[in-house]
Amino acid sequence: MPFLGCAEPTPGRTPRLGITRTDWLTVVLFTALYILYVGHEAVTRAFWIDELFTYYVVTMPTWAGTWDLLRNGPDQNPPLFYALTRLVVGVFGESEWAFRLPAVVGYWLLCLSLYTLGRRIGQTSTTGLIALVTPLVTGTGYYASEARPYGLMLGCLGVGLVSYAFIDPAEPPTWQRRAVLGLGSTLALAMAFHYLVLLPIGCLWLVEGYRTWRTRQVRWRVWGALAAPLAVLAYNWPLLTEQSKLPYWKMSLRWSELSEFYWWMVSPLTGLAFLTLVAVVAVIDRLGRRSRHHPSQEEAQPSAKLPSEWLWLGFVLLIGLPVGWMVLMKVTGRTMFTPRYLLPAVVGLTLLVMYVVGQLTAHHARWVARGIWTILAAVALWTGLQPWQLVLPRTEAVSNLPDPNQPVLVDCVMYLQLKHYFGDQLPRVVHVFGVLTYPQPEDPSRGLRAILGNPRAPRFEDPNAFFEANERFYIVYCKDFRDENLKLRLEKHQVPVVRQTSEYLIYDFRWSDIE
Repeated sequence: MPFLGCAEPTPGRTPRLGITRTDWLTVVLFTALYILYVGHEAVTRAFWIDELFTYYVVTMPTWAGTWDLLRNGPDQNPPLFYALTRLVVGVFGESEWAFRLPAVVGYWLLCLSLYTLGRRIGQTSTTGLIALVTPLVTGTGYYASEARPYGLMLGCLGVGLVSYAFIDPAEPPTWQRRAVLGLGSTLALAMAFHYLVLLPIGCLWLVEGYRTWRTRQVRWRVWGALAAPLAVLAYNWPLLTEQSKLPYWKMSLRWSELSEFYWWMVSPLTGLAFLTLVAVVAVIDRLGRRSRHHPSQEEAQPSAKLPSEWLWLGFVLLIGLPVGWMVLMKVTGRTMFTPRYLLPAVVGLTLLVMYVVGQLTAHHARWVARGIWTILAAVALWTGLQPWQLVLPRTEAVSNLPDPNQPVLVDCVMYLQLKHYFGDQLPRVVHVFGVLTYPQPEDPSRGLRAILGNPRAPRFEDPNAFFEANERFYIVYCKDFRDENLKLRLEKHQVPVVRQTSEYLIYDFRWSDIE
């Protein structure tokens, strides 16, 4: 199969950018399946709390109000994402899919960028296909349809990696200059969408440092491009300083979250099927070579080998990034370890899977390609055949309780979701600030309370006024909230549980029971 305008690569020849009919067919087919798979999620999934923060920031009546909410509110991202989303929503309206459209496009750009990268450094059609599909079928594919800046950040990072690959002495000087410019500008743009893109950029610094040590040549223009994002970080530093004064929502950090992160990344059914396919074919390929005394040339020769710096980058992104971040958080006593901060690790996984597939004979590589298309098509078509209707949040935890006139106290996550989608239909559902609320600053104009500056945001109950007015109320305790102190206090006073689900415990609380 020709690669971007060139025949299959020959030793010593570096393919250059150009698009062939085969590439067009691959990209068009993937895009159609991508739209079915990701588009369905973007249309049907209800907003969760972080996306509602995006909603409140973007729908502020004035840009001054938006800026104030960025400085004081619960979100801690650069402003460019919100400005872009505000523009998109202004054009397409305030639907779930419109808020998620920037992420959908950004993540699609990541997949296409990795396809280009896979075809260039892997130099076979199957390595290109592996690079195209891996980000979508793993757990990180969830963020292809979330109204947050991660999809855009990853898309820019992907283009930056392609630019980095084209800074090659084998390319004409004009191409190299364009690649350096592309590297610096796209990484700077990625920083303008999310501050923590500094983590994968730091991995690129390590790889370039390794290349410098190996070749004994310092590429000053490349180092300048890799440093360009720091200018964006410096520009946003005053805003970041204000945002960093807010307490982080997560209250504890466990070492086991590191293994949980890796399992989250590979555990979707599509991801497990995809990785199992590659592993099984790789084992069959290896056993087949050992069993043949006189293999043919096609069977004996691997289809491609990944350049050492890209293999090194794969290990750094997949292993060094999550492990290093966990160690840093533990050493500094911070708790900022969540899967969404480590999404670039999927690029490392992609590079390492490309390496494995690159060692296969052409015959077995074709079997991997057929399997990948089968998995992707089956999942995308099955998803696309489901109803394209918004699935509203479940209300069984707050509905049909023994006393319908009794207030139902819920955490801020459930409260914002229910009030956004049901509003006055659930008048007894309340959130009392300070109860079932993540750590917040004492200043009443900052943190979660700052979203009250948006007239569309639901109101929170004042704790003193609420407790004076209500001697009895229900408490909906989410098992994922992990506020064990509250649960232990309720159990100590033998507060009765009136309903239990897989996710919640509903307590019937009376002040008289604990006095």
